Amino acid sequence: MAKSNTSKMLFAGILGLAAGVAVGLLLAPESGTQTRKKLKKKLREVSENFQEEFSDEIEKLKSVLQPDDEEEPEQPVRKKKPKPKT
Repeated sequence: MAKSNTSKMLFAGILGLAAGVAVGLLLAPESGTQTRKKLKKKLREVSENFQEEFSDEIEKLKSVLQPDDEEEPEQPVRKKKPKPKT
């Protein structure tokens, strides 16, 4: 049940962010350049706040996707064969 609530909350947050950005762009009184600058700044702030608020949930999600007891398989190292001299 916790997984379901977390995913719903995450989806609602992303949906709210998208709706806010869309409304903000439609109602922006400034020029395109000014709007883009404000949008970049606001998105950076929202991203930082999101990371702070959901860092625990993100860590839980990472642990579910890749448990600690299962290590990643090592990738084989391919050695280059020397080219024959011609």
